[in-house]
Amino acid sequence: MASLPLLSPEIFDYLLQEKIKPYTNLGAMARQQLSDGVRLLSMRGGETLISETARLRITVLSGSVLLKPGNRSLDLAQTRNRVVLTKSGINMLTAETDSIVLLADSHFLDTLYSWQELTNVAQQSGNKALADRLTKVRHSVAFRRLPLEHVEQALSKMVPRTFKAGETILNKGDQGDAFYLIWSGRVSVWRTGLYDEEFQQVAELGPGDTFGDEALVSGSTRNATIKSIEDCEVLLLGQEDFKEIMSQPMVDELPPDVVAKMIDSGWKVVDVRYPEEFEDAHIPGAILLPLPDLRKEVDNALDRKEKFITVCLSGKRSMVAAFLLKQRGYNVVAMKEGMGSWTGPTESSY
Repeated sequence: MASLPLLSPEIFDYLLQEKIKPYTNLGAMARQQLSDGVRLLSMRGGETLISETARLRITVLSGSVLLKPGNRSLDLAQTRNRVVLTKSGINMLTAETDSIVLLADSHFLDTLYSWQELTNVAQQSGNKALADRLTKVRHSVAFRRLPLEHVEQALSKMVPRTFKAGETILNKGDQGDAFYLIWSGRVSVWRTGLYDEEFQQVAELGPGDTFGDEALVSGSTRNATIKSIEDCEVLLLGQEDFKEIMSQPMVDELPPDVVAKMIDSGWKVVDVRYPEEFEDAHIPGAILLPLPDLRKEVDNALDRKEKFITVCLSGKRSMVAAFLLKQRGYNVVAMKEGMGSWTGPTESSY
């Protein structure tokens, strides 16, 4: 079975031309974005796709497929204007003939509709600046995870600021006072090692990327220096506005006694402390993922199908980790007050 990892804008044009729903409800803004949540599959007759993902919308563009459970034979006529979704548990899609199938995340489509409508409202009200901002940040995971009314509030309150190439935007060790969204240009991220003070570039960020959130959530100082690589413009959201609009709705913090019951029911513990802290004492079965490594390693370390509880020493780092994981689509909460208040079993690597 051949799978195209990206849904091209030309395929979107074809869907509009053939009047295939729900894609006829989407405007130009979605043309470049469908690949985030829609996949095109080419299946030879007899081939089977197995999926445990619920609520994937199935559209058969050519050929016919058999969907189980239900033993439903599907083709374009049956899926052009009808909602056919996968169910919870194991779904089997078997090509009865050579077929081309679209699988779309229905939640993604709902989000796309909502963003489109919010942008349309801003345009129709004459607020071009807000409409431009909504269009610009639609790919940003930091904004996607927020309720739409909060997105609008955040973007409305952000103020622009420009930086020349080579200029330092913020310094490691500074107190966090703002959240940043890159509007244009690129910036570099510089961090020191765990055991030395030598700065090394660890990442580059571009339009739509965000930074500065970790220090605001934890109340600590900046953990990196950010420099502009070229002339750039950023949008700033002040500390108080950030906490009110962005951080509070996104992070759930639960006491250790509740966490213990959640672990018994299948939640996984992610310990975001340093290795030496983890080796000293950790919750049995915990996954070690130090906070400085989280952004780089998370997708290799954690399965989005699982549910997670972030843990640290005092609760500050775990709140930051939960915030970052939520941004990336993980089902996660943080343990309040950290290992310092944990009275359940622990194990040591020594």
